[in-house]
Amino acid sequence: MPEETVLIQPVAVVRDEDGWWDHPDLPDFGEGYTAFKAWLAEQRLALQQWHMEADIDGHHPYDDGECHCLGWGPVAPGPEWFLLGIFDTEDGPCVSWVRREVTP
Repeated sequence: MPEETVLIQPVAVVRDEDGWWDHPDLPDFGEGYTAFKAWLAEQRLALQQWHMEADIDGHHPYDDGECHCLGWGPVAPGPEWFLLGIFDTEDGPCVSWVRREVTP
């Protein structure tokens, strides 16, 4: 009997002292973007991501080497989207929002 896929669901978001957060049910893919994309497809999730610099005008302490994203409050692209994570990348803080794709 095939294993049933358990779909990730929205949860309460409590960011850490530096402003970062990962969904507790998000698997650790490390640097495996291919595995991440396959998981999104299995979960029937659409993904939207952007970096903090797209939301914040002007200077942020992160630009001076401080490793936090305090003061950044990314807003969901719509009411059906939920937060997957706020994390650091080589290009600076990034947010990931997901929504369940509607199947006919």
